[in-house]
Amino acid sequence: MSLFGSRGEGSDDDGALEAEIQRLERLTLAALAVEVMTKAFGPGAECEDPQEEVTVGGPNIGAGATVEGITPDMAPGGTTKGADERTRLRLQRLVAEGVQVLDHAGLIRPQMHTAMNELDYTPTRFGRKVLATGKVEGVVATSVPRSD
Repeated sequence: MSLFGSRGEGSDDDGALEAEIQRLERLTLAALAVEVMTKAFGPGAECEDPQEEVTVGGPNIGAGATVEGITPDMAPGGTTKGADERTRLRLQRLVAEGVQVLDHAGLIRPQMHTAMNELDYTPTRFGRKVLATGKVEGVVATSVPRSD
């Protein structure tokens, strides 16, 4: 094996990421939103925020999750490192769709931390309650078109 790994290892990771993206693409918007909510804000997630410590705006200290930040959580192994830009963007777009559904359902709230130059998100009180009771899909299903 070379010092930096072999080409075969990267292609296995690339194949797993591609398979995961294809799986996510086949999900309904409601099911995609459930995965984003669970992986980004669920128990043990980096942006769970059970103590409501995420700030509302201002500097980026205390900011919530971003689409770019959630994206690795959706990838096998928790990383998109080594993926080409096109593949990473495909996954980011799926995350963005899930985030939009969660926002429209009132489960997360967007905010702007000026130093970040992008939106970040945190669960609402309602979102934390729905997540804790396992009813995310039922709530978001009422806020998305049926023929997604």
